[in-house]
Amino acid sequence: MDIDDRVYGMTTIDEPVLIELIKSKPLQRLKGINQEGAAQYIMDCKTVTRYDHSLGVMILLKKFDASIEEQIAGLLHDVPHTAFSHVIDFVFRDNNHNQDFHETFYEKIILQSEIPAILKKYNYDTNRILDDSNFSLLERPLPDLCADRIDYTLRDHISNYGFCDKITKYVSSFIVHNNEIIINDETIAKSFSEDYLNMNQNVWSHPLEVASFQILADAIKIAMDEKILTEKDLFEDDLSVYTTLKESKNTKILDKLKMLNPNLKIIDDPADCDFHSRNKLRYINPKYVDPYGSINRVADRFDDFSERLEKHKKWVERGNFVKIISY
Repeated sequence: MDIDDRVYGMTTIDEPVLIELIKSKPLQRLKGINQEGAAQYIMDCKTVTRYDHSLGVMILLKKFDASIEEQIAGLLHDVPHTAFSHVIDFVFRDNNHNQDFHETFYEKIILQSEIPAILKKYNYDTNRILDDSNFSLLERPLPDLCADRIDYTLRDHISNYGFCDKITKYVSSFIVHNNEIIINDETIAKSFSEDYLNMNQNVWSHPLEVASFQILADAIKIAMDEKILTEKDLFEDDLSVYTTLKESKNTKILDKLKMLNPNLKIIDDPADCDFHSRNKLRYINPKYVDPYGSINRVADRFDDFSERLEKHKKWVERGNFVKIISY
């Protein structure tokens, strides 16, 4: 199977287990789930799907010579995502703004699908693959690098700003050291770290994007309260859920959906806001190899980045006091 990927170029996948998983219904469903949720309705550039990202993580792990088992785990890591990706986290998060609703259903969704039978056919242990603590290249806690974090950063960067030479430079600079991903150059390490913060500030946690997530989440909340949607419905794709909302004839829901268009304009106004919302904190402080061969972290080497990182954390924690001006 040849995959022409927007980040990594042409890649050939020849492992039968990977090919069969890619063709499975749970993976194919991800083609209908936009990685940037509600933002797809207000910005035309939001075209990345969970399917694109899942294949990208698998390809990146392959580039790192990860085991087939870890490549499988990378391919499957987003299978439990609900429609509209992290919008659903805004629906169910508690008062402390905890998120990642889909991770609660990771095992349940996979175990009830055809995936365990495919894994068993090729002698892979489903339970082991479901435990991401077994795969240090795929997932790592903040502020480290991991294949998941790297791929969505590069992929969303290209989606929002187009492909540029530094994408290729970044990909070639990631190396594996002691079973974790680090960067082989301090200048590139700083540049990638800054780009990650830029992506969070200007894309993932941008007030307009967060506002769109909250608006759609509110519509879904209403639909669930009115029994128009069930929890099971959320594990369909974006179009299915959006169509149900659109055809509900519920005026409260339709009023929310009307806001989700490219004309949506907001301001930040703590004194007179329609709602307060914030996205989850995303940042990196990756390890890199310095000119003397030692392993350091970017914030320990560059004071300006360290200062910016602390300001960024406070900015995310503050959240957004959203006042809708027009739509």
